Amino acid sequence: MFRCWLLIGVTGFGGVLPVVVHELVTRRRWMTHEEFSEVLAICQILPGPNIVNISVIFGMRIAGWAGALACLGGLLLLPVIIALTLAIIYSGVADVPAVQRATGTIASAAAGLLIAVALRLFWPQRGNPVAWGVGALVIVLVIGFRVPLLWVILGCAPLSIGLYLWKARTHV
Repeated sequence: MFRCWLLIGVTGFGGVLPVVVHELVTRRRWMTHEEFSEVLAICQILPGPNIVNISVIFGMRIAGWAGALACLGGLLLLPVIIALTLAIIYSGVADVPAVQRATGTIASAAAGLLIAVALRLFWPQRGNPVAWGVGALVIVLVIGFRVPLLWVILGCAPLSIGLYLWKARTHV
C-alpha cells in the first residue's frame, strides 16, 4: 500500500484523483467503482483535501491505523521532500535578479488567475448592490489600507451574511 500511494503522490501532481481511480480500481482492483464512489462522497464532506482523506480511509479499511499511516505517508513523503528541496534551492538563489524577475512573473500570473476566478464567481451577483458594496469594501481594506486578509474575512463575512439576510427578509 505504501508503494502504491508513493507512486500516486509523486505522479499525480495537480490532478491526483484520476491516478487514484486508475491505481485502486482499474489496475490493482483493491476497490470497486461503487466503493470508490462511496469513499469519495464521504471525503467530500470531511474537512481537508479529498485525496488525503481517501488515503486515510482506504488505509483504515485495509489495515487499520497502520494502513492509514502507510497510505498517508506514501502519499505525502515524496511531495514533501521535493517541496523542501526546492525551498532550500530557492533560498540559495532568491537574491539572483533573474530569479526575482521569474518569481515576480509567476506572482503576476497567479494574481491574474485569482482575479479571473473572483470575477467568474462575482458575475452572477453583478446586479446586486450589496455584493458591489461588500466587494468594494474588501478591495479598499486589502489594497488601500493593507488590512490582513484574515481580519477582512472575519469582519466582512458576518457583514455580508447579515446584509444578505436583511435584504432577504425585507424583500419577501
